[in-house]
Formats: sequence, C-alpha cells, structure tokens
Amino acid sequence: MEQYMIKKILSNNVVLVEKNQKSYVLVGKGIGFGKKRGAFLEDLNEIEEKFISLEGLADFEYEHFLETVDPKIIELCKKIIEMVACELDENLNPKIHAGLIDHVNLAIKRLMEGIEIVNPFLFETKLLYPVEYELAEKAVSILKENLEMNIPEAEIGFLALHLYGGRGNNDKEEALKHSKMMNQILSHVGKKLEIDMDKYPFDCQRLMMHLIGVMSRVKKNQCIEKNFVSKLKDDLRYEFKVAYDISKILEKTLKLRVPESEVGYIALHLHRLNSYKR
Repeated sequence: MEQYMIKKILSNNVVLVEKNQKSYVLVGKGIGFGKKRGAFLEDLNEIEEKFISLEGLADFEYEHFLETVDPKIIELCKKIIEMVACELDENLNPKIHAGLIDHVNLAIKRLMEGIEIVNPFLFETKLLYPVEYELAEKAVSILKENLEMNIPEAEIGFLALHLYGGRGNNDKEEALKHSKMMNQILSHVGKKLEIDMDKYPFDCQRLMMHLIGVMSRVKKNQCIEKNFVSKLKDDLRYEFKVAYDISKILEKTLKLRVPESEVGYIALHLHRLNSYKR
C-alpha cells in the first residue's frame, strides 16, 4: 500500500508530506497531532480529498514557502477551494493552490500592517468574470469570519482572478490583462467624450458588455455584417474615430483583427454616451 511520509508538521491540522517523490500539504483536523517527521500515513481515500498541491514550486522552495505562510491560511484556502469546487461542481486545477495561498497570506499580512489594498480594475473584473467574482465574495466572507478582520472589496477582485485562473486551462495573467484593457478603454472613452464615466454606470456597463461580446465574436470569427458601416462613418464621424481607437486597443490585447462592422456597433454605443452631455 502506498503511503504518505511526513516531512514536516506545520500544525496539528496541517502537515507537509511526500508520496511518489512529490510533495503535498495535507489539511485535516488533528492530522498532525502526535505525529513525527518520517512517520507514515496510510493511503486512505479521505486523505486524497485533503491535499493541497504544491505544483509550480521547485523542491528547494517548499521549505521557504511553508515557513512564510501561516498554517491557518492554508486551512482557510483549503476551505475556499472546497467551497468553489462545490459551487461550480468542478475541481479547480491544482496549479492554483500554492499561488492562492501565497496571495491570501500576503494580503492578510499587509492588512494587519495597515497597508491599504488598492485594485484599480475592480469594476472591470466584476463585469468580465461575474461567476468568479461572486465566488470570491464568498471566499472573503470565509476569511472575514475565521480571521475576525475587515477585508476590503478590492481583495475580492484579486481573488476572482485567481479563481478564474484555476478553472480548466484559464490563465490568470490573461484575465488581469483583459481587466486592464477594459480599464484603459473606459479611460480613453471618458477622455475623448469628455464624460465622467462614474456618473453613467449603467451605460458604462452596457458598453463593457458589448465589448465582451465583440471579444467573443472576434475569437470565434463570428462577427456581424457591415452593410451599414459607411452611413455610420458619415453620421457619427467622431464616435467612429473613438471606436476605431478602441478596436486598436482590443487588437493589441487579443492579437486578432477587429472588423469594421464591429467598430460601427461600438460607435453606436459611444453615440448614446456622447448624447448625455448635449
């Protein structure tokens, strides 16, 4: 029977183990109580459900990583991972375990030291990844309840990106890049149309939702027809120019061409926004 060998006792509920030359963290009530380094744990099915993967960390990084992380944070991250898996009815990719723990541990340390957490892409992240954002809200509730401390909304956005990156083959860095891109677009629109975007959250949201649709259609090569574009170029010259700027921002991020027909529809949304200042 294959067994887990204890490499380090982190707390009564958290232990570092090795199996088949791979390291894992096991989380379970009393799992480390009375145990010693070098002891073996039987390969029980219930243990398989308690592991935290250290995938992505080199062997020489394990000890340092675990020395800097509060074992309670590991327990809470395991609870968050279980909650997310239950809500989605799917398991998160083990590759995010170490990154999630490291992020939460650092965020909590910063808050305890009185350092403000700022997230300039919160609004965009919430719209781009609504499912993950809702799960991140529940994750923050778990942290608040167990740590008895206030955690700002900014942290919800960062956790949402981590959770998105843990689903299937999603990429957290790509998700953050898209949030930054949307932020850049909204800033550009506000500047060019001389509009305070914060005063029109509903229309700002509608514009973003349309841009999300543009991104989806461009990726799938399912863009709309362009038989009305020439008229829009004449009727909405300024909005069309701003929409063209937006298309170039999209193209730079997506590495795909945005057709002129999509530029036309973006111009229509900008026209609605621009009409408010008249």
